[in-house]
Amino acid sequence: MSRFDVDQAFKDLGNAIIRGDAGTVDATVRQCLETGVSASDIINDGMIPGMDVVGELFRTNQYYVPEVLISARAMKAGMAILRPILAESGVEPVGKVVIGTVRGDLHDIGKNLVAMMLEGAGFDVHDTGIDTHPDEYVQTATANGANIVGMSALLTTTMTNMRNTIEAVEAAGLADQVHCIIGGAPVTQRYADEIGADGYAADAASAVILAKRLLGVLGDTQDLEEAGRSFYLQARDALQVAVREEPGTASHADGLMEAEGLTEQARAAGYNPTHIDRLMAEIEREKAREA
Repeated sequence: MSRFDVDQAFKDLGNAIIRGDAGTVDATVRQCLETGVSASDIINDGMIPGMDVVGELFRTNQYYVPEVLISARAMKAGMAILRPILAESGVEPVGKVVIGTVRGDLHDIGKNLVAMMLEGAGFDVHDTGIDTHPDEYVQTATANGANIVGMSALLTTTMTNMRNTIEAVEAAGLADQVHCIIGGAPVTQRYADEIGADGYAADAASAVILAKRLLGVLGDTQDLEEAGRSFYLQARDALQVAVREEPGTASHADGLMEAEGLTEQARAAGYNPTHIDRLMAEIEREKAREA
């Protein structure tokens, strides 16, 4: 019993999650519990660091959706064992999230990935599924004391229900305690600002960082990194909007100016210089069309 190497077990657990090895995760979690390691230590020191690596691999395009899903399922194999123990011990999660695909939209792959990544990061996640009515978000958030409501949409025709949900949250008097975040293929930072959302995430890994930032559980370095990434994503969105406008028009020029300003803010925050330079080159090429 005394020879059990807890630190090595945590490393093995994290590596198993990175590989997506659910069998090893299951066995290692049980071994840790048998030797007296607490459920919260297993999660915080073994499992979450593994999912953090997966999230970074996903953000840097070294992992793609299939790999992340496999890792997330390995994480869930461990959580299935630990969740009842945590409930009995009264350990508080990082935060409580209600997540679903908005009313009228039946797509759920992206939403499921975000939900799994959030759970892997220590959040208590309540998934409302697809076609979620604004009132259902509110009711689920109220019943579970949620502090984040996450909305996903794949169709431009259903994006309006994000605004409807935010308005329902406000009407229920929850605006001061619930942060509303949005994401999905057609969604942009500009749209998030337009409808009064508290945040926008372009992918599952970014959604985890956003949720942590909103709840104040990120360190200073992570805050700066997230700020740089946020500015970069906003700049990319602004450029995409600008290129759809006719060159020489005020909207085209204003969009490029906005994209350039946001790119410089991303650079100042220390975001990836290669990505910054590539985006700035795209902006310059688009500006040349105005000549």
